[in-house]
Amino acid sequence: MSNLNELFKKKKQNPSRTSSYSRASSSRPSSASASRPSSASALRPSSASASRPSLFPRPLLESEDSDLTSSSVDQMNDAVTRRIFSKLDNLKTLLEKVKKNQEDMKEEIKTIKEEVAILSHDQACIDAVIIKSAQDLLEKKIYPNYDEFKESAEFFLRESDNEFFSTLGSKWEPYFEKKIRKPLSKRLRSLRGTLCARVKTAIFENFSNMLPPISNVAKASEIAAWKKKLAVSNCFQKLEKNQENINQMKEEIDFLANINQQFGAENDQLIKNLDRFRKYRIPESISVKSSPSDSGTKSKIIPSKRPKGRKLKSKKIAKTNKEKRVFGNNSEEDTESDDEKNEKDARNEMKTIIKIINSEFSLNYDQIFTSANNCKIRRKLIPELQKSLTPKFKPLVTQLTK
Repeated sequence: MSNLNELFKKKKQNPSRTSSYSRASSSRPSSASASRPSSASALRPSSASASRPSLFPRPLLESEDSDLTSSSVDQMNDAVTRRIFSKLDNLKTLLEKVKKNQEDMKEEIKTIKEEVAILSHDQACIDAVIIKSAQDLLEKKIYPNYDEFKESAEFFLRESDNEFFSTLGSKWEPYFEKKIRKPLSKRLRSLRGTLCARVKTAIFENFSNMLPPISNVAKASEIAAWKKKLAVSNCFQKLEKNQENINQMKEEIDFLANINQQFGAENDQLIKNLDRFRKYRIPESISVKSSPSDSGTKSKIIPSKRPKGRKLKSKKIAKTNKEKRVFGNNSEEDTESDDEKNEKDARNEMKTIIKIINSEFSLNYDQIFTSANNCKIRRKLIPELQKSLTPKFKPLVTQLTK
């Protein structure tokens, strides 16, 4: 009895072990019963069996069974939860790897696009840059260094396509090495050879009798010795003097061109002034009288005698006698107000001439100027105006119609 009590206490303290033991015992095969001893021997009492606990557990109570079931469910839930979290961690790691791979792919695609744009750039633009850069280098320095090559190419590439140059960024130097440097060096060598050939031809054409002969395939040492000869040095001194004279002549030409430009501006202003004063016509009733003086020739406007039958209103005559105008003065002191006043006076004088002409040539001011009636009158009026102005002026029809 005491053994049974101890067994119950152990089961309460370690229910999981008891349940596992019970499951193990229940999972035993049924064939184990065949290996059991006979009932007679089993019922036979022995001291050893009395001292050991029973190998077969007793049936569990309902409370004990519920405790065992809840603990096993909790353990299963914990295991499932751990597996779920482990899978979630694996998925998170996988997603981070995929995201990183996508970013790397984007960078690679961007790099590929830039390289494709650089490689597929318009070759005609690059050729133009090479031509301009070679010509510029030849004028500044016949044998430039690497930095001068690169600076010249950069300047003309910016000038022709600044947007493309900005896309190069840090790839400008590799692009210059790959696409520009070799063709630029080749172009410069070609221009340099052409220049040397022209210089040599010009020298021997001008100093053919004074220069000693030299072979076209002479070595560098032979050329240096040839240049040290007295006749050659004299020819080069003459060339330097001629170059100084040419430079002096260029400076004089620039100076004269500047003076010519200034005179041209003044001439244009004089032409404008003449065109402005040509608009004004001196009526037949006014004559210009010139009189010498200390400061120069002065012009006065004096009213001439009127033929019989032509009468002017007293106000018009008084106004004409008071006004004095000088024509042909092209100074810059004339203002816009004077021009407007002169133009107004000229129009008034023309109206005066029109009014003293016979009534059959008078325009109808109640109608517009381009009406049919006024057009007929103008056809008759223009010949009369030309007759009246003929002694001093020979106006054109277009001038009178204006």
